[in-house]
Amino acid sequence: MKKLFRNNKYTLLYFKIINKRKQNHIIEDKYTENHHIIPRCLGGSDKENVVTLTAREHYICHRLLPKMVEKNGPLYYKLWHAFVMLC
Repeated sequence: MKKLFRNNKYTLLYFKIINKRKQNHIIEDKYTENHHIIPRCLGGSDKENVVTLTAREHYICHRLLPKMVEKNGPLYYKLWHAFVMLC
């Protein structure tokens, strides 16, 4: 199976945010949103693939996702569309 994400600084930052929130999932007094770690448009499931993020973290993660795949490829456009829809 081909690797989904490129190994770059954006991927490292993305998974740093995800792992931090998985370890400390309690967010008191803040608005939160559910985020698919592996996006559904890339085959991610709804089970064990969802993490709760603050709205800011969610925005940042969606902004990072297009930078984690090959630019101008089909995955890039799917992830860019998901980011635009989030905005």
